[in-house]
Amino acid sequence: MKKVLFATTALVATAGVAAADVSISGYAEMGVIGGTGMDAQFHTDIDATFSMSGTTDNGLTFGASVDL
Repeated sequence: MKKVLFATTALVATAGVAAADVSISGYAEMGVIGGTGMDAQFHTDIDATFSMSGTTDNGLTFGASVDL
């Protein structure tokens, strides 16, 4: 009985998260920085941004942005 109650509680708790607006954006850059002979080096730069926002039932607006 406790396992069923826990599972239904988890489903209800995640329903609010599923209603939030989520966007993912980012860019990637890759290249070779070189000189002469064996001096060449690889260069990578990756940036990803996760943005979330939503409104609660009583009208409170919330949001967050995570930059990785």
